[in-house]
Amino acid sequence: MSLLRYLLPLMLLLPLPLLAQNNAMERVGDYEIYYDVLPTSFLNPQVAQGYGIVRSKGQGMVRVTVLKRLEDGSSEPVRARVSGQAGNLAGQINSLGFQLKEVGQGEGYANIASFRYSHDDPMRFLLRVTYSPQHPAYELAFVRRLLMD
Repeated sequence: MSLLRYLLPLMLLLPLPLLAQNNAMERVGDYEIYYDVLPTSFLNPQVAQGYGIVRSKGQGMVRVTVLKRLEDGSSEPVRARVSGQAGNLAGQINSLGFQLKEVGQGEGYANIASFRYSHDDPMRFLLRVTYSPQHPAYELAFVRRLLMD
């Protein structure tokens, strides 16, 4: 199955300029780890309800999706586990409580966590992604800045 088939339902949830800014991918062997961060107020109400996320000013979400590349060039979704923390540059750190959500009707999985943020305050994320029991967790570290609408 193609990569686009799994990511399309996730990408349709975001406006294109936001997707271009905040979506990132890291390749680890045969695995692709996609992650993005966005204000929950950008989600449409039905999507937010499906994810169990409250749409609110100052509330953000981080989403992690993992795909495994197959020998034939296609991809399959992975039921990864994610843990991590988010904090501001002043050192205030909070744990993130990720929940695994099924995307579409068995077409993929997303790990989703919500967090509070202040307008235009850079947020530092440190995530541990367990994509395979045969491999150690992969650590993702990145900084994102969110604006309130």
